[in-house]
Amino acid sequence: MTIVALSIFITLSAVALLHAAWAFGVLWPARDEQTLINTVIGAPGMSKMPGAGLTLAVAAGIASAGVFALWGARLVALPLPDWMQPAGLLGLAIIFGLRGFSTYLALGPLGARTQPFARLDRQFYAPLCLLIGAGFVALYWRL
Repeated sequence: MTIVALSIFITLSAVALLHAAWAFGVLWPARDEQTLINTVIGAPGMSKMPGAGLTLAVAAGIASAGVFALWGARLVALPLPDWMQPAGLLGLAIIFGLRGFSTYLALGPLGARTQPFARLDRQFYAPLCLLIGAGFVALYWRL
């Protein structure tokens, strides 16, 4: 489970750092704000990236999920009650699983996405979320 937890931690740390960079105005992997929106958010009609506070909160949540994976594998100690470990792992498995599956169900507003986000989501973002969700399930079952 060490490899699973470290893989989740490294992946989510990289994603969190990318969100933090976006919060401070970095446009990578795009050349302008609209292209970034169309690539990483995909919301039709959106013309401005979310504010720094919201983007940093998302980054913190993603980073926390990565640390939680380490805790689930008992690689780090966290000052949290023991009951939170299985509950958190299961909760994160559900969150990442729902995020991944929602792409392929294309229900409601998730069905209307701009390009290239829609394509990237089907090919990369959603499968990554499903894989991370499966990793959290594995950590949960090893408790």
